[in-house]
Amino acid sequence: MSIYNKNRLAGALGAALLLPLAACGADKAPTPQALFAQVRALENGGALLPGSHLWMHGSRMVDYYTIDRANAIAVRAAAHGVHTVTRFPAGSLYIKENFDIHKVLKTVTAMLKVPGYDRADRDWVMAAYKPNGQVIAYGRVQSCISCHAIAKKTDFTFPSGVNLPIATVQKFFPGQAISPFYRAQLAHLAAPKG
Repeated sequence: MSIYNKNRLAGALGAALLLPLAACGADKAPTPQALFAQVRALENGGALLPGSHLWMHGSRMVDYYTIDRANAIAVRAAAHGVHTVTRFPAGSLYIKENFDIHKVLKTVTAMLKVPGYDRADRDWVMAAYKPNGQVIAYGRVQSCISCHAIAKKTDFTFPSGVNLPIATVQKFFPGQAISPFYRAQLAHLAAPKG
């Protein structure tokens, strides 16, 4: 029986949902609902991604604050920081909870490593959800892949605290307001030292 069987999802979330996919014999992506069940489990107790902390500042007003969480597989791989990882192992899952300026959850994005899913794009299943689990995007999401492809050295993942230039953020998120905190942070980093 697959770990993604609806009967199992209907009950309490068990450890089976967090097992590496390879260990379960799965070589394809879970359904969007099954992935959201894993996302929900991380929201309710997943570890912070190494190098992250609660209420990090995002780049846009729609992600003014973020929290990066990861399952045990991804945490072990990134124990010395995401910047040290060139390939995450199968079953790695990490999520970004995106909050507005009032710390109200607006969206959750996820990346799950599934062997053989999309070799050209490092086998990541990309997903975005509303807080209630409604799917915004799922699968081989080209807009997600295009942005994350600039982080090839770290297996399409961005180490916490990476500050992309505003032009890059605007390229991938046209029309979205940039956080004034993010603008100030970039200006501070660009200011001459000494």
